[in-house]
Amino acid sequence: MYKRLTKPSKALLPGIICGLFLLGCAPTVKVRSDSNPNVNLAQFSTYNFFSKLGVEQEGYSGLLGQHFRDAVSAQLNSRGFSLTDSPQLQVNVTVSKDDKIRVNTYQDPYLYGGYYGGARRGGYWGAPMYYGGGTQTTVSQYTQAYVYIDLVDSQQHKMVWQGVATFVLTEKMQSQVRDAVIKTVAEIFTQFPIAVKQSG
Repeated sequence: MYKRLTKPSKALLPGIICGLFLLGCAPTVKVRSDSNPNVNLAQFSTYNFFSKLGVEQEGYSGLLGQHFRDAVSAQLNSRGFSLTDSPQLQVNVTVSKDDKIRVNTYQDPYLYGGYYGGARRGGYWGAPMYYGGGTQTTVSQYTQAYVYIDLVDSQQHKMVWQGVATFVLTEKMQSQVRDAVIKTVAEIFTQFPIAVKQSG
């Protein structure tokens, strides 16, 4: 039986949206996808969106859902799909996040024996004893966020494809929200099994 890759957390915090899409398409982004092996996606040609996307829940930016709709439409349209009121596929977009702890342990550098510096009268400035290092441990907290794009068979009410982007959130703003959404969706669709149609 086909299983969803990862179920998003039900406790979505409104603040995650702002932080996630100020991140932009950073080098830490990872994408993965899964398909129903019993379904040929080439049999579908039309799509539309859930009446209310997961990213359109209360507390989220009203424009965010539209940004996602535009970005996903651009990707599907470029692959020969058409937006219609009677779609074969329905699209949903959701976001979740995990707060994590990172623990790093490392050895302090040390010097051992030998001489250094220049000459002096009667010999050299030396370091006859070692300067030992100790073990240091640092603990930091970070937030990992996930963007899910689900395609659902409208008749069978079963998911046929899911793409996921994973981010480590940072405070540094790298792009505007709209541009970040476009880049994120484009990254996810690099794993979509149907290629972009060549124009002309």
